[in-house]
Amino acid sequence: MSDFQHEAGRLAAFVDRADREEMAAVQNDLLRIALERPDPAGRAKAMEEVQAALADRIRPEGMSPLQQAFYVAVLSMIERTKEAVARAPARSD
Repeated sequence: MSDFQHEAGRLAAFVDRADREEMAAVQNDLLRIALERPDPAGRAKAMEEVQAALADRIRPEGMSPLQQAFYVAVLSMIERTKEAVARAPARSD
């Protein structure tokens, strides 16, 4: 199982619970995933791969309206994170 599939599983669990108190945890996870990559292009690619892996797991038609709303919010967070980390300077490890 790839890192992205594992991370998508974590995000899918957040969506299943649809608990707005966990939104900060979702954002923290997304930032952690992105910032593990040293360069902006790698960070943006990581967000794309997480989004694709999540889309492979999630079936919105089988969700409650609240879960669907939470899923859309998570997708939006992924997009915003991708935009933000792509502009951040590369790390010099």
